[in-house]
Amino acid sequence: MVMDDHQLRLLQIPPPIHPEDPDSPLPETILIDSFGYLSDRTNATTARGRRSRTKKKGKRILVTFWPAAPPRVSCFTVHCPDLKPDAFADMPKISYTEDGLVLLRITICPERQHVYTKNIRYFVYQAGTKKTPPSVKLVHCPPYFRIYDQEVALLHCHDQEMFFIAVLRRAFIEREYTDGHFNLHLYNSKTKAWSTKLMLLDSPKDFEFQSPNKGITIGGELGSVGWVDLGRGIIICDLLLLDSNQSLRYIPLPSPLSPDPLIGYPLYVQNITVLQGYIKYFEMHNNVRPGSDTGSSPISQGWIAATKKLKISSIGSTSDSSNWEEDCTIRCPDDVPLDNPVYAQMLLPNLQERGDDTKPNLKRTCLGYPALSLHDSDVVYLMHMPDTLGDKACVIALDMRNKAVKGVANFGGSGRPLGHCFTYFPSGISKHLGIFSSTRRYLPVAIYNRPAVSRFMFLLVRSALSTGIYCDESIWPYPD
Repeated sequence: MVMDDHQLRLLQIPPPIHPEDPDSPLPETILIDSFGYLSDRTNATTARGRRSRTKKKGKRILVTFWPAAPPRVSCFTVHCPDLKPDAFADMPKISYTEDGLVLLRITICPERQHVYTKNIRYFVYQAGTKKTPPSVKLVHCPPYFRIYDQEVALLHCHDQEMFFIAVLRRAFIEREYTDGHFNLHLYNSKTKAWSTKLMLLDSPKDFEFQSPNKGITIGGELGSVGWVDLGRGIIICDLLLLDSNQSLRYIPLPSPLSPDPLIGYPLYVQNITVLQGYIKYFEMHNNVRPGSDTGSSPISQGWIAATKKLKISSIGSTSDSSNWEEDCTIRCPDDVPLDNPVYAQMLLPNLQERGDDTKPNLKRTCLGYPALSLHDSDVVYLMHMPDTLGDKACVIALDMRNKAVKGVANFGGSGRPLGHCFTYFPSGISKHLGIFSSTRRYLPVAIYNRPAVSRFMFLLVRSALSTGIYCDESIWPYPD
């Protein structure tokens, strides 16, 4: 694949950085755009690293996060001082986020060469602590090994100051895939090495799993992670018990809301997350008819949405779908009112033009791409696209328990595609982003913003950083 002019235009779109009150606290959790932007702007979250293992020869890379309170969507930016936009074959992409870690996929392909696996590089961004600044480090992968978003999970081991990257794939045995046999590819940040282990499922009779749609981090004493087939069930692996020949576990998902088989992209109407000791599952069913015009948004005839939860401590070692508990349900007759006129205007801009005296509600609004809040267990974020072929949408914060809209924010509109994988997902990294910056004292940037800086000044700046004073390294002339 060679990058075309359309991809280059996408890479040159500036990031939608929201103005924030500098005195306001960072949101507890955020929604973040899965695709990043190219920009040399920096802030206190900026991590500086190298694009190769060789520190002296490795060229620099800077990764910065721009958090915004949901339902607004946060973004991240990448900057490589020595590269122009046409050196990137695709937009930077977040593959997974867990705690203070973010796994990034960045495709660098100078001179518009064909994109091969060797051009795809993986980095782990780690938020700063009170003692250490944010960092971004290259994850060296075996030749021709590619990490797909739906098959990866991260586990952060704080007590050991390390993390695992886990990739699960079906085992290819005797020229065919075998049910119940999987290869676990595991990266250890301490050893900086990959290992592969053949894993067996503990209950192959109840096993019904086609392919994962996403990974989840369960954590706990066993260091559990999971891979979810949203149409069937969850495969769970205890990463901290691998030395004891621990097998994989399988948990079926609850029965679907509708007996009709799901057609299309599963994450359009389903999602799952780990929250407050539970695995929480969301599903919705839309009753829609096609729009009157070509390319117009489908017309909703009503919808139903429900959340169910499974207590992690009740999973045990056996597969039992009956452990799923009913949580919240919104059915078609339970119209969700739009009492706020601002929200009503954003979601139903043509309501007054149609002369409709009906009280505004969400019943006939097409919604999709759910993301469960990580700090408010009752809230689900949903996206509404007035035009399915357009680049503008609204993100709605829906309180499932109280059947109320808690917020609406615009999303998109820059010319980048929306829908399918071009969406957002929840992340808890925001609660870690301000830790390092809140303990730093800032030097005036103006004294470094000069055409040339002496070697003495560079050493002075580096010394200042070591004593807890922070300045913007992106403007340093030394060294590259």
